[in-house]
Parts: sequence; C-alpha cells; structure tokens
Amino acid sequence: MATRRRRLTDSPFDTLERTFTLLVSGPGPLALDGTTVASLPDRPIPLGELKARLLHPSTPFAARDAIVAELVARAQVEGGRWTVGLAGVLLPGLRRTIRPLTEACPGKADDLEAEALTAFVAAVGRCRPGRPRLASWLRWQARKGATRLLEAELAERARPGSEPVSTAPPRPWGHPDLVLARVVAAGVIDEADAELIGETRIGGIDLAEEAERLGIGYWAAHKRRRRAEVATRRFLQSSDYSAIDLVQKRPESGCSLHGDRRRQEPTVDRGSDKRQSSPTPRR
Repeated sequence: MATRRRRLTDSPFDTLERTFTLLVSGPGPLALDGTTVASLPDRPIPLGELKARLLHPSTPFAARDAIVAELVARAQVEGGRWTVGLAGVLLPGLRRTIRPLTEACPGKADDLEAEALTAFVAAVGRCRPGRPRLASWLRWQARKGATRLLEAELAERARPGSEPVSTAPPRPWGHPDLVLARVVAAGVIDEADAELIGETRIGGIDLAEEAERLGIGYWAAHKRRRRAEVATRRFLQSSDYSAIDLVQKRPESGCSLHGDRRRQEPTVDRGSDKRQSSPTPRR
C-alpha cells in the first residue's frame, strides 16, 4: 500500500528524479566517457557525478556548457536513457525555473511539470549542441511550454459566463512569464532579452553569473536588462497592451494570476504604483 500511495502522489519531476537515480545507481551506472570533454577526467563518469560537477560553483561555465552539449548530442543520437539522463542532470534548474508557475497555479502543478518536460524534450531534439548557454536555453524552452499551458488554463477560466473576481487586477497585472510572453510576441523585446529578465528576475539566477555566461561584463548585462525592462514597462503602459484577458474567476484549484502579491510581484515595475520609484524593477 505504501508503494501505491507514493506512486499516486509523485509529480512528473519526482518521477524523473527517481528514474534518474535508478539510471546512475548500481554496478553499471549510466556514464559519460570523460575523454570526449576536455575539462573532465579521462574515465567513465557517472551522470550523478556530472550532475554534482554542474552544480558546484567552482566548475567554469565553459566546462558546464561542454558537458551539457555532450549530453545533448548523446540524447539526440541515442535518445531513451540519455534523454532521461540529460533531464535528470538539469532537473535542479528545471525545478527552480518552473516553481513560480506552480506557485501561481498549485492545482495544476503536475500538468505544468509534465508540459515543461514535454517542451524540454522537444527542445532537445531541435537544438544545436554547440550553442552557448545551452542549459539556460533548454530551461527557458521548458518554462515557455509550461507558460503556454498556464495561459491557456487562465484563458479558459476567463471565458464569458464565468464568475468574475470582485475587482479586476490593476493593469498590467499578470504573472511575469505571461507578461514577458506577450511582450516578446508584440516584438517589443526579443527572446534573448526576455530570457535575461526571466532568468535573473524570476529564475533566481544571479546577474553576475548570467553576465559571465553571456560573455559580457556585469554592467553591460545590467544595462541590457534595464533597457529591455524600460521598453517592456512603456509597452505595458501604452494603449497597445490590453489586460482584458487577465480578468478571471477565482478557481477552486487556486489557479490565479493574483496569487500572493508579496510573492508574485511582476517582473516589471508598474508606473502607476507610486511605491516603486526606482527604474529597476523589483523581483
């Protein structure tokens, strides 16, 4: 009975983690040939050890990119356990990236995780292993997939005839991922700038770390992010942006763009909020 109860409560991410543990345990763990990556020892390296190397702050970004690129190449050629291995290695980052969405809609947490993994696998199949910042790009694609599902869920709950909330959210209130998706779709900023905002404002990535990964200085990254956020704020305050689809009913599942305002602050600051005097938006 205990086993059945655990299976029913496991989320897609939990299932992935258990499967990954099985792959990297025992006498024959799934391992990467260290001779294929310059920064690794010349021996088979179990993926559990690779995961620890990627998480360790002393590992250079170039080495992390090379490791992930090799895992992506294996997953593209062999699929199966290598795809699971790649996802398991990057799972801590995936959890951190998707957490804001599951907190906004806890009743759909399992669906959001499943959609994120589906988008992740699709991105693995079409990406170029040698592209820079590959792990961040894969996480961003996973989050975009989950964001689309969240937006569709909220749009469904906002259909005519549904019971509205007592007060419409202040324009342009919305979950940061959904706001960024609308701004990119409008051509105000490009996907790379949205990723920079998303990773550092939502995903918990330090701006200095992201700047190093981008190969630019800290202040260059700061200025780039600020320009993108200023453009985003101006668009959100303009007549071109409509927040009408953000008016929704209060769902029983707790799925809401309102959420806890102390935890779900938008990525960009609202010019109408006099408490936000700094041009740099709060997280």
